[in-house]
Amino acid sequence: MIKRIYNRISNVIKEQKKKKHWRSLKCTVDKKARVMNTVLEEYVNITHHAEIVNSVIGKRTSIGRYSKIRDSRIGSYCSISWDVTIGAVSHPLEYVSSHAFLYRKQFGIVEEDKIFEAKGTIIGNDVWIGCGSIIMDGITIGDGAVIGAGSVVTKDVLPYSIIAGVPAKLIRKRFDNEIITGLLDSQWWTWEDNELKSKKGLLDEPVTIEIVDKLNKKGRIV
Repeated sequence: MIKRIYNRISNVIKEQKKKKHWRSLKCTVDKKARVMNTVLEEYVNITHHAEIVNSVIGKRTSIGRYSKIRDSRIGSYCSISWDVTIGAVSHPLEYVSSHAFLYRKQFGIVEEDKIFEAKGTIIGNDVWIGCGSIIMDGITIGDGAVIGAGSVVTKDVLPYSIIAGVPAKLIRKRFDNEIITGLLDSQWWTWEDNELKSKKGLLDEPVTIEIVDKLNKKGRIV
C-alpha cells in the first residue's frame, strides 16, 4: 500500500502543467521559498526559505520557515513547523567510508554521480510536526499523529499517536481506540468546504464518541 501511495507522486507531478497556477488555487507561497517539481493543492501555505522538491502537498497544509521536504506525499490539513526535515536521506554504511566521495564526482574520485533512489515519505492528514523534527526517508506517519519538537522519526507512526524524542517513541494516543476508529472512518479531511462549514459546530468542540457518531452519520463522503 505504501508503495502504491508513493507511486502516485510521480503521476501527480506529471499533471503539474495541467494544474491551475498556485495563486488561482489560493495558495500562499513566499517569494523566498523554493518549490520544484511539486504539486500543491488548494490553500497550501509555504513560508520563507522553505524548500520542497519532488513532492505533493495536500489541501490547507502549512509549511514553516526553513523546512525542507523531498520525495514526499503529504496529506491535507497538516501543520508542519519551522526547521523540519522530511525525507532525510542517510549515508550508506556498508562501504569502507560513509563519505560521499564514493558516489559524488564533485570530490574528484568518481567520474559520475551515483543516484540513490528515494524510498518516499508518506505523511497522512491532520498531522502536526513540531519544530526541528527530522523524518527519515521511507517513513509513513498516520493520520492525526503528533510529532514532538526536535524528534527524530526512524520508524512508522500509527494514526493519532503522539511521539517524541531521539529516536522518537510513543508518548500516548490522542484518543481512545473507539474515537480513533471513528475519526478515521469519517475521512473529514476529504470533505468539501461547504460540508466542513456545516459541521463547524461539531469540529469546534473536544472530541467525544457522540460527536464522532454524528460526523459519521451525517458527514461522511461516500
